[in-house]
Amino acid sequence: MPNGSNRTEKQHYVPRVYLKGFAPQYLDKCSENSKSSKIKYCVFYYDLQERTQSNIAVPIYSVCFERNLYEVTGKSGEIVYDNRLENRFSRLESRYAELRTNIENKAFIKENYKTKSFLTSDEKLHLMGYMTIQLLRTPTILNLALKVAKEVWKNDKSEEQLKNIVRIQCLSFIDTYCRNDEKYVDNNKKFVGISDNQFEILGSIIRPMVGMSFMIGVDNKSRLITSDNPVYIRNSNKECLMKGEDVQNDEIIFPITASLCLIMVGGENKDKYHKNCLFEITDEWRKHIFVAMCCTTDKKIFSNHKFDKDELKIIDEVLKDEAKGDTECHILT
Repeated sequence: MPNGSNRTEKQHYVPRVYLKGFAPQYLDKCSENSKSSKIKYCVFYYDLQERTQSNIAVPIYSVCFERNLYEVTGKSGEIVYDNRLENRFSRLESRYAELRTNIENKAFIKENYKTKSFLTSDEKLHLMGYMTIQLLRTPTILNLALKVAKEVWKNDKSEEQLKNIVRIQCLSFIDTYCRNDEKYVDNNKKFVGISDNQFEILGSIIRPMVGMSFMIGVDNKSRLITSDNPVYIRNSNKECLMKGEDVQNDEIIFPITASLCLIMVGGENKDKYHKNCLFEITDEWRKHIFVAMCCTTDKKIFSNHKFDKDELKIIDEVLKDEAKGDTECHILT
Protein backbone atom coordinates (compact mmCIF):
# COMPACT_ATOMS: atom_id res chain seq x y z
CA MET A 1 0.00 0.00 0.00
CA PRO A 2 1.38 3.46 -0.88
CA ASN A 3 2.86 5.49 1.95
CA GLY A 4 2.64 9.24 1.44
CA SER A 5 4.72 10.45 -1.50
CA ASN A 6 7.06 7.45 -1.45
CA ARG A 7 6.52 4.98 -4.27
CA THR A 8 5.72 1.47 -3.09
CA GLU A 9 7.97 -1.09 -4.80
CA LYS A 10 6.94 -4.17 -2.82
CA GLN A 11 3.47 -4.73 -4.21
CA HIS A 12 1.35 -7.37 -2.49
CA TYR A 13 -0.89 -9.56 -4.62
CA VAL A 14 -2.53 -10.85 -1.44
CA PRO A 15 -3.19 -7.66 0.54
CA ARG A 16 -1.73 -7.23 4.00
CA VAL A 17 -5.13 -6.08 5.23
CA TYR A 18 -6.46 -9.52 4.20
CA LEU A 19 -3.55 -11.56 5.63
CA LYS A 20 -3.92 -9.67 8.90
CA GLY A 21 -7.05 -11.74 9.56
CA PHE A 22 -4.92 -14.90 9.77
CA ALA A 23 -2.34 -13.54 12.21
CA PRO A 24 -2.47 -14.62 15.87
CA GLN A 25 -2.37 -10.92 16.78
CA TYR A 26 -5.70 -10.40 14.99
CA LEU A 27 -7.47 -12.50 17.62
CA ASP A 28 -6.23 -10.09 20.29
CA LYS A 29 -6.80 -6.89 18.33
CA CYS A 30 -9.40 -5.62 20.80
CA SER A 31 -7.38 -6.39 23.91
CA GLU A 32 -5.93 -3.66 26.11
CA ASN A 33 -2.39 -4.68 25.11
CA SER A 34 -3.13 -4.17 21.42
CA LYS A 35 -4.39 -0.65 22.08
CA SER A 36 -1.21 0.42 23.81
CA SER A 37 1.19 -0.15 20.93
CA LYS A 38 1.31 -0.62 17.19
CA ILE A 39 0.62 -4.26 16.36
CA LYS A 40 3.04 -6.23 14.22
CA TYR A 41 0.94 -8.82 12.40
CA CYS A 42 2.66 -12.11 11.54
CA VAL A 43 1.60 -15.45 10.04
CA PHE A 44 2.93 -18.98 9.98
CA TYR A 45 3.33 -20.58 6.56
CA TYR A 46 3.85 -23.94 4.91
CA ASP A 47 5.62 -24.05 1.54
CA LEU A 48 4.06 -26.88 -0.48
CA GLN A 49 6.80 -26.75 -3.11
CA GLU A 50 9.64 -26.98 -0.64
CA ARG A 51 7.67 -29.17 1.79
CA THR A 52 8.78 -26.99 4.73
CA GLN A 53 7.02 -24.83 7.29
CA SER A 54 8.13 -21.74 9.15
CA ASN A 55 9.31 -22.29 12.71
CA ILE A 56 8.22 -18.81 13.68
CA ALA A 57 5.52 -16.46 12.43
CA VAL A 58 6.80 -14.05 9.77
CA PRO A 59 5.62 -10.45 9.20
CA ILE A 60 2.75 -10.21 6.71
CA TYR A 61 4.64 -7.57 4.73
CA SER A 62 7.32 -10.16 3.94
CA VAL A 63 5.08 -12.56 1.99
CA CYS A 64 2.94 -12.51 -1.17
CA PHE A 65 4.60 -9.61 -2.96
CA GLU A 66 6.62 -8.89 -6.09
CA ARG A 67 8.55 -5.74 -6.85
CA ASN A 68 6.72 -3.36 -9.20
CA LEU A 69 4.20 -6.05 -10.08
CA TYR A 70 1.51 -3.55 -11.11
CA GLU A 71 3.64 -0.80 -12.67
CA VAL A 72 3.21 0.30 -16.29
CA THR A 73 6.46 1.12 -18.11
CA GLY A 74 7.44 3.45 -20.95
CA LYS A 75 9.46 2.73 -24.09
CA SER A 76 12.77 2.87 -22.23
CA GLY A 77 11.54 0.70 -19.37
CA GLU A 78 10.91 3.67 -17.06
CA ILE A 79 7.91 3.47 -14.74
CA VAL A 80 5.08 5.80 -15.67
CA TYR A 81 2.11 6.74 -13.47
CA ASP A 82 3.89 5.71 -10.26
CA ASN A 83 1.71 3.42 -8.12
CA ARG A 84 -1.42 4.18 -10.13
CA LEU A 85 -2.79 0.65 -9.76
CA GLU A 86 -1.35 0.29 -6.28
CA ASN A 87 -3.29 3.39 -5.17
CA ARG A 88 -6.47 1.92 -6.60
CA PHE A 89 -5.87 -1.34 -4.75
CA SER A 90 -5.50 0.71 -1.58
CA ARG A 91 -9.05 2.02 -1.96
CA LEU A 92 -10.37 -1.45 -2.66
CA GLU A 93 -8.61 -2.88 0.40
CA SER A 94 -10.03 -0.17 2.65
CA ARG A 95 -13.50 -1.13 1.48
CA TYR A 96 -12.75 -4.79 2.13
CA ALA A 97 -11.64 -4.01 5.69
CA GLU A 98 -14.97 -2.25 6.31
CA LEU A 99 -16.88 -5.15 4.79
CA ARG A 100 -15.02 -7.66 6.96
CA THR A 101 -15.75 -5.63 10.10
CA ASN A 102 -19.45 -5.43 9.23
CA ILE A 103 -19.63 -9.21 8.80
CA GLU A 104 -17.67 -9.81 12.03
CA ASN A 105 -19.99 -7.54 13.99
CA LYS A 106 -22.95 -9.82 13.33
CA ALA A 107 -21.33 -13.23 12.75
CA PHE A 108 -20.63 -13.92 16.43
CA ILE A 109 -24.18 -13.26 17.59
CA LYS A 110 -25.74 -16.69 18.16
CA GLU A 111 -29.24 -15.47 17.34
CA ASN A 112 -28.07 -14.82 13.78
CA TYR A 113 -27.71 -18.57 13.17
CA LYS A 114 -31.49 -18.51 12.80
CA THR A 115 -31.65 -15.77 10.19
CA LYS A 116 -32.65 -16.71 6.65
CA SER A 117 -30.88 -13.76 5.08
CA PHE A 118 -27.54 -13.17 6.81
CA LEU A 119 -25.67 -11.14 4.17
CA THR A 120 -27.16 -8.02 2.60
CA SER A 121 -27.28 -7.67 -1.18
CA ASP A 122 -24.48 -5.09 -1.05
CA GLU A 123 -22.31 -7.40 1.06
CA LYS A 124 -22.78 -10.24 -1.41
CA LEU A 125 -21.96 -8.00 -4.36
CA HIS A 126 -18.84 -6.60 -2.69
CA LEU A 127 -17.63 -10.09 -1.79
CA MET A 128 -18.05 -11.22 -5.39
CA GLY A 129 -16.28 -8.09 -6.64
CA TYR A 130 -13.41 -8.43 -4.19
CA MET A 131 -12.89 -12.12 -5.02
CA THR A 132 -12.92 -11.34 -8.74
CA ILE A 133 -10.24 -8.68 -8.40
CA GLN A 134 -8.23 -10.91 -6.05
CA LEU A 135 -8.19 -13.56 -8.77
CA LEU A 136 -7.15 -11.09 -11.48
CA ARG A 137 -4.33 -9.47 -9.50
CA THR A 138 -2.32 -12.65 -8.83
CA PRO A 139 0.95 -13.27 -10.69
CA THR A 140 -0.50 -16.60 -11.88
CA ILE A 141 -3.39 -14.94 -13.74
CA LEU A 142 -1.27 -12.03 -15.00
CA ASN A 143 1.30 -14.47 -16.39
CA LEU A 144 -1.46 -16.56 -17.98
CA ALA A 145 -2.89 -13.40 -19.58
CA LEU A 146 0.60 -12.46 -20.81
CA LYS A 147 0.93 -15.87 -22.46
CA VAL A 148 -2.39 -15.34 -24.25
CA ALA A 149 -1.33 -11.83 -25.30
CA LYS A 150 1.87 -13.21 -26.83
CA GLU A 151 -0.18 -15.66 -28.90
CA VAL A 152 -2.52 -12.88 -30.08
CA TRP A 153 0.10 -10.27 -30.96
CA LYS A 154 2.92 -12.72 -31.75
CA ASN A 155 5.99 -10.57 -32.56
CA ASP A 156 4.14 -7.29 -33.12
CA LYS A 157 4.78 -5.98 -29.62
CA SER A 158 7.59 -6.22 -27.08
CA GLU A 159 7.14 -8.17 -23.85
CA GLU A 160 7.04 -4.92 -21.86
CA GLN A 161 4.27 -3.58 -24.10
CA LEU A 162 2.32 -6.79 -23.65
CA LYS A 163 2.75 -6.62 -19.86
CA ASN A 164 1.30 -3.10 -19.98
CA ILE A 165 -1.67 -4.29 -22.04
CA VAL A 166 -2.34 -7.13 -19.60
CA ARG A 167 -2.30 -4.85 -16.57
CA ILE A 168 -4.53 -2.27 -18.24
CA GLN A 169 -7.07 -4.82 -19.46
CA CYS A 170 -7.16 -6.89 -16.28
CA LEU A 171 -6.86 -4.23 -13.60
CA SER A 172 -7.36 -0.61 -14.68
CA PHE A 173 -11.15 -0.73 -14.13
CA ILE A 174 -10.67 -0.93 -10.35
CA ASP A 175 -11.01 2.82 -9.85
CA THR A 176 -14.39 2.77 -11.57
CA TYR A 177 -15.47 -0.27 -9.56
CA CYS A 178 -14.63 1.49 -6.29
CA ARG A 179 -16.83 4.51 -7.02
CA ASN A 180 -20.18 4.68 -5.26
CA ASP A 181 -21.57 7.64 -7.21
CA GLU A 182 -24.53 6.70 -9.43
CA LYS A 183 -23.28 8.88 -12.28
CA TYR A 184 -20.66 6.23 -12.99
CA VAL A 185 -23.34 3.68 -13.91
CA ASP A 186 -25.32 4.02 -17.14
CA ASN A 187 -28.96 3.14 -17.85
CA ASN A 188 -28.02 -0.48 -18.54
CA LYS A 189 -26.43 -0.80 -15.09
CA LYS A 190 -23.02 -1.11 -16.70
CA PHE A 191 -20.03 0.70 -15.18
CA VAL A 192 -19.05 3.77 -17.20
CA GLY A 193 -15.35 3.73 -18.00
CA ILE A 194 -15.00 -0.04 -18.34
CA SER A 195 -14.21 -1.19 -21.86
CA ASP A 196 -16.02 -4.08 -23.54
CA ASN A 197 -12.92 -6.27 -23.16
CA GLN A 198 -12.64 -5.45 -19.46
CA PHE A 199 -16.36 -6.04 -18.99
CA GLU A 200 -16.01 -9.46 -20.62
CA ILE A 201 -13.07 -10.36 -18.35
CA LEU A 202 -15.09 -9.39 -15.28
CA GLY A 203 -18.18 -11.20 -16.54
CA SER A 204 -16.33 -14.45 -17.21
CA ILE A 205 -15.59 -14.70 -13.48
CA ILE A 206 -18.69 -13.10 -11.97
CA ARG A 207 -21.42 -14.68 -14.16
CA PRO A 208 -20.76 -18.25 -12.92
CA MET A 209 -21.14 -16.91 -9.36
CA VAL A 210 -24.64 -15.55 -9.97
CA GLY A 211 -27.39 -17.58 -8.30
CA MET A 212 -25.08 -19.52 -6.01
CA SER A 213 -26.00 -19.91 -2.33
CA PHE A 214 -24.03 -17.84 0.19
CA MET A 215 -23.01 -19.28 3.55
CA ILE A 216 -20.78 -17.70 6.19
CA GLY A 217 -19.14 -20.30 8.41
CA VAL A 218 -17.95 -19.46 11.93
CA ASP A 219 -14.98 -21.38 13.33
CA ASN A 220 -15.09 -20.97 17.09
CA LYS A 221 -11.62 -22.53 17.30
CA SER A 222 -10.21 -19.84 14.95
CA ARG A 223 -8.04 -22.34 13.05
CA LEU A 224 -9.00 -21.60 9.44
CA ILE A 225 -6.14 -21.10 6.99
CA THR A 226 -5.68 -19.23 3.73
CA SER A 227 -3.21 -19.28 0.84
CA ASP A 228 -1.30 -17.12 -1.63
CA ASN A 229 -4.22 -17.69 -4.03
CA PRO A 230 -7.11 -17.53 -1.54
CA VAL A 231 -10.17 -17.93 -3.79
CA TYR A 232 -10.93 -21.60 -4.47
CA ILE A 233 -13.35 -22.27 -7.33
CA ARG A 234 -14.55 -25.71 -8.37
CA ASN A 235 -16.52 -26.33 -11.52
CA SER A 236 -17.07 -29.90 -12.65
CA ASN A 237 -18.48 -28.99 -16.08
CA LYS A 238 -15.11 -28.94 -17.84
CA GLU A 239 -16.62 -29.46 -21.31
CA CYS A 240 -18.64 -26.24 -21.17
CA LEU A 241 -15.72 -24.35 -19.64
CA MET A 242 -13.47 -25.39 -22.53
CA LYS A 243 -16.08 -24.03 -24.96
CA GLY A 244 -16.14 -20.73 -23.11
CA GLU A 245 -19.74 -21.20 -21.97
CA ASP A 246 -20.95 -19.75 -18.68
CA VAL A 247 -21.77 -22.50 -16.21
CA GLN A 248 -22.58 -21.95 -12.55
CA ASN A 249 -19.69 -22.97 -10.29
CA ASP A 250 -20.13 -25.99 -8.03
CA GLU A 251 -18.34 -24.37 -5.11
CA ILE A 252 -16.36 -21.32 -4.04
CA ILE A 253 -14.39 -21.13 -0.80
CA PHE A 254 -12.94 -17.86 0.44
CA PRO A 255 -11.59 -17.69 4.02
CA ILE A 256 -12.27 -14.22 5.42
CA THR A 257 -10.36 -14.61 8.70
CA ALA A 258 -9.16 -17.51 10.83
CA SER A 259 -12.67 -17.49 12.32
CA LEU A 260 -14.85 -16.80 9.26
CA CYS A 261 -15.19 -18.33 5.80
CA LEU A 262 -17.42 -17.62 2.84
CA ILE A 263 -18.70 -20.77 1.16
CA MET A 264 -20.77 -20.50 -2.01
CA VAL A 265 -22.58 -23.53 -3.39
CA GLY A 266 -24.05 -23.95 -6.86
CA GLY A 267 -24.91 -26.64 -9.36
CA GLU A 268 -26.56 -29.84 -8.19
CA ASN A 269 -25.71 -29.27 -4.51
CA LYS A 270 -27.19 -25.76 -4.24
CA ASP A 271 -30.58 -26.93 -2.99
CA LYS A 272 -28.99 -28.91 -0.17
CA TYR A 273 -28.06 -25.72 1.69
CA HIS A 274 -29.77 -22.53 2.77
CA LYS A 275 -29.37 -19.68 0.28
CA ASN A 276 -27.98 -17.07 2.65
CA CYS A 277 -27.14 -18.35 6.11
CA LEU A 278 -24.73 -18.32 9.03
CA PHE A 279 -23.53 -21.67 10.38
CA GLU A 280 -20.97 -23.15 12.76
CA ILE A 281 -17.94 -24.80 11.16
CA THR A 282 -17.45 -28.41 12.20
CA ASP A 283 -14.21 -30.40 12.09
CA GLU A 284 -15.32 -31.82 8.73
CA TRP A 285 -15.92 -28.38 7.27
CA ARG A 286 -12.60 -27.13 8.64
CA LYS A 287 -10.77 -29.99 6.92
CA HIS A 288 -12.69 -29.33 3.70
CA ILE A 289 -11.58 -25.67 3.74
CA PHE A 290 -8.01 -26.69 4.58
CA VAL A 291 -7.89 -29.07 1.61
CA ALA A 292 -9.33 -26.39 -0.69
CA MET A 293 -6.59 -23.93 0.28
CA CYS A 294 -3.93 -26.60 -0.32
CA CYS A 295 -5.39 -27.21 -3.77
CA THR A 296 -5.67 -23.58 -4.83
CA THR A 297 -2.29 -22.39 -3.53
CA ASP A 298 0.52 -21.48 -5.89
CA LYS A 299 3.13 -22.15 -3.22
CA LYS A 300 2.28 -21.23 0.38
CA ILE A 301 -0.58 -21.60 2.82
CA PHE A 302 -0.87 -19.35 5.88
CA SER A 303 -2.29 -19.68 9.39
CA ASN A 304 -2.29 -18.12 12.84
CA HIS A 305 -0.64 -21.22 14.30
CA LYS A 306 2.14 -23.65 13.53
CA PHE A 307 0.72 -26.56 11.54
CA ASP A 308 0.17 -29.60 13.73
CA LYS A 309 0.68 -33.26 12.81
CA ASP A 310 -2.93 -33.73 11.67
CA GLU A 311 -2.70 -30.74 9.35
CA LEU A 312 0.68 -31.89 8.01
CA LYS A 313 -0.92 -35.25 7.28
CA ILE A 314 -3.66 -33.55 5.24
CA ILE A 315 -1.01 -31.62 3.28
CA ASP A 316 0.81 -34.89 2.50
CA GLU A 317 -2.43 -36.47 1.32
CA VAL A 318 -3.21 -33.54 -0.97
CA LEU A 319 0.29 -33.57 -2.46
CA LYS A 320 0.06 -37.33 -3.07
CA ASP A 321 -3.31 -36.92 -4.77
CA GLU A 322 -1.98 -34.10 -6.93
CA ALA A 323 0.98 -36.23 -7.95
CA LYS A 324 -1.49 -38.90 -9.10
CA GLY A 325 -3.73 -36.31 -10.74
CA ASP A 326 -6.62 -37.16 -8.42
CA THR A 327 -7.19 -33.73 -6.86
CA GLU A 328 -9.82 -31.38 -8.25
CA CYS A 329 -7.87 -28.16 -8.40
CA HIS A 330 -8.73 -24.52 -8.88
CA ILE A 331 -10.37 -24.01 -12.29
CA LEU A 332 -8.18 -20.99 -13.10
CA THR A 333 -4.80 -22.60 -12.45
